[in-house]
Amino acid sequence: MSRGSKPRAESLLSPLLSPQESDKLEEMLGRRCTSMASAVAQLFMALPHSPSSWSLQHTGVVCFVKDNPQRSYFIRMFDLKAGRLVWEQELYDQLLYSSPRPYFHTFSADDCQVGLNFAAPQEAETFQNAVGEKINQRLTRQDKKINIVNVPGVRLQASPGSFHMATVDIQNPDIQSSRYRSMPSPTTPLVLNSKGKKDKKNKKKASKLSKADIGAPSGFKHVSHVGFDPNNLDPDLCNLLSQAGISEADMRDEKVSQLIYNVIEQSGGMEAVKREVHRGSGPPPPPPGRHGPLPPVPVPASNPPP
Repeated sequence: MSRGSKPRAESLLSPLLSPQESDKLEEMLGRRCTSMASAVAQLFMALPHSPSSWSLQHTGVVCFVKDNPQRSYFIRMFDLKAGRLVWEQELYDQLLYSSPRPYFHTFSADDCQVGLNFAAPQEAETFQNAVGEKINQRLTRQDKKINIVNVPGVRLQASPGSFHMATVDIQNPDIQSSRYRSMPSPTTPLVLNSKGKKDKKNKKKASKLSKADIGAPSGFKHVSHVGFDPNNLDPDLCNLLSQAGISEADMRDEKVSQLIYNVIEQSGGMEAVKREVHRGSGPPPPPPGRHGPLPPVPVPASNPPP
């Protein structure tokens, strides 16, 4: 392991598996993928052509997987006998994971309703806790983003051909133009010779700077770069800001623009954010709603072989 690299998190595997089966599952998970929870279970589906009944699709080991290369989370079913992944569903923010029975859990997948029939209720509870915790973390993160951008009343200022700047007025009672109105401006410039050095002969003639030589400051503002023009945003970045709840009025808001800039800088800069947008690393959209009641719950699984 290289210095400074993080150790790989240990996968949580089902105690119902033999050591050989656990080793095989670890291999099938893949590099840089970690099982946050796993259980022996049956996979049922309420297929579109028969939504009122459950259809058994697979029997094996279901894992809640953190996929680091894809930067996302998946519910995956592995068939250890066949040695392959047989089904997966990427976690999306609006996923409603419910447990009509301690041993039977259901949720909406991309194209139909899915049911997991667990061999052991203890494993079912652990699996539900892992999925529910990740969903709650995402929802909490989204709420924080919304609270960050809801700051009213600021604007973006820019000059032609320059980047837009976030400006904040600095109220300093010690800097007042009235204190310096009667002070004259300096009249005797410093004399330099042809080599750019001060002329020693005229050194005595040059007067020292005094407070009178300092002009009165006016319109003093603290300026910090934002790095994007709200009137000429990259379409993908504009879409990202819109999804985060940032309107055009927010982007012209002084305090909001500064907050946006801080978040972008903490994320690696504007180019890094654009690359992330193009990567499409966000969770998939929720599947279409399913109409009608769920099918009756199947009978409990009795330790089905993986």
